Amino acid sequence: MQSILPSGVYPPLPTFFDDQEELDLATLRRHMRRLEDSGIAGYVLMGSNGEAVHLTDDERIQLITTAKEVVKSGEHGVPIVVGCGAQSTRVTITHCQQAAQHGADVALVLPPSYYRGQMNSQALITHYRAVADQSSIPILLYNMPASAAGIDLDVATIAALAEHPNIIGLKDSAGNIVKIAQIVDSVPASFRVFAGSASFFLPALVAGSVGTIAALANIFPHEVCLLQALFEAGEFEEARELQARIIPANAAVTTTYGVSGLKAALALTAGYGGKPRLPLLPLAAQECETLAQILAATLVDVE
Repeated sequence: MQSILPSGVYPPLPTFFDDQEELDLATLRRHMRRLEDSGIAGYVLMGSNGEAVHLTDDERIQLITTAKEVVKSGEHGVPIVVGCGAQSTRVTITHCQQAAQHGADVALVLPPSYYRGQMNSQALITHYRAVADQSSIPILLYNMPASAAGIDLDVATIAALAEHPNIIGLKDSAGNIVKIAQIVDSVPASFRVFAGSASFFLPALVAGSVGTIAALANIFPHEVCLLQALFEAGEFEEARELQARIIPANAAVTTTYGVSGLKAALALTAGYGGKPRLPLLPLAAQECETLAQILAATLVDVE
């Protein structure tokens, strides 16, 4: 039986806005259609790169329904993963139910972190189990300490949650390869572990992950997909070289410039991107020049 979340590369899509900071759904459609034949396994909406924290409930619905329309109209029926994490269990459940109602296949759930000091393992297990019990779509755990006040889900917590039939996998953005290997060894074979960044995609594959949810796949989808294909074909030296070549570009659109850098990179490589919503600021001119040089070097290296 094929998993509802197949192995492979999932780009976490930006949320596009016009000059008045209103949703730009036409650009979302354009971007998804640009990616659909690149080899990707599905799409992620409203993750960290999707500025989920800047969106209203109505906007969330518009994004999900638009993405679902694009998938239905295309040749490939790929899954749509939607970020549903919130600071309360109740609102997280509401987001999951809303996402399911409008066509999402999987909910990606970041741990609540506002009351950081009280979010021990038992609190987090209780939270996720309550969400999984009441969500009609499967749950993908999202471990990203940088966006969760430093909360880093430990192996024991993840393994306990993996026992729930409606919790099907993990996106891990912490980058601890030893820990990823321990997680893979501690969960059922059906539990899907995805690297949360292209920067450590190859090591994560070696450790047992089945794919990645990586911002860079918005910019260089073919290259990120090729990395997994090379690994699966046993072309390890070629995979290692490609991994090394994409690291500077990945760093630029994640840790260095973030969401603003991702949108600027799309503007430079695809002719669209737009600005983030305030309080995020677009890149300055000099930053765009530096980013352009990094992207150009990456293109030369991978061609």
